[in-house]
Amino acid sequence: MGLAERKERDKAELKELILEAAKKILLKSGQEGLSIRKIATIIEYSPATIYLYFKDKDEILHELMEMGFMLMNKYMVHAYGEQDAVKRIHSIGNAYVKFGLENKDWYDLMFNSEKPMRHIEKCMEDWDEGMAMFNFLTITCKEAIQQLKLDHMEERILALQLWSCVHGLVNLAQSERLEIVARNQSKELVSKTLDMMLISIFRR
Repeated sequence: MGLAERKERDKAELKELILEAAKKILLKSGQEGLSIRKIATIIEYSPATIYLYFKDKDEILHELMEMGFMLMNKYMVHAYGEQDAVKRIHSIGNAYVKFGLENKDWYDLMFNSEKPMRHIEKCMEDWDEGMAMFNFLTITCKEAIQQLKLDHMEERILALQLWSCVHGLVNLAQSERLEIVARNQSKELVSKTLDMMLISIFRR
C-alpha cells in the first residue's frame, strides 16, 4: 500500500471513529448531549481535528441520520420482497412503526430533528436515504392504485397520507399519549389503526 492510499485509509478510519463516538453519545444522551468537545474527548483528539472532517455538529447529525436510514432499511427487507403492492404497503407501514418504536433516538434524529435538515439547506444536499425510501413508497402506491383501478387517487399524495399516519402513530406511542387511550395496549392499538387505515383506503 502506497503512502497516499494509507493516508486515505487513515482519514476514513478517523471519520468512522468520529461518527461512532457521536452515535454513542446520541444514543446515551440524546441530541442535546452531543457536542464536538465530547466527541473529541472520547476519541482522544482535539476538537480542531474533528473540524477537519465536519463543518459543524449539524453535519455530523446529518451523517448519523443517513446511518439511521441504513438501519431502517434492515427492517424493510420483507417489504422489499413483497410482490403484492397493497400487502407491500402494509409491510412498509409495519416495518416503519417497528423501527420507530424500537429505535427512539434514531427516529427522533431522522424524522423530528431540524438540525440535519438545516445542514441539507445550507449545503444544498439531497435527503438521499430518506427520499429513496419515500420514492419506494410512492412507487408502491402507484402499483396499488393501478392494481385496484383507483384512478381518482394520486400516488404521491397517497404516500404522504400513509407516511403522515405512521409518523403520527410512532410519535403518539413514543410520547405515551396512546397509553391514555388504551393502557398497556399501545402496540396493539397501532397495529389495528394501521389495518383500519388500509381498509378504509383500499377497501380490503
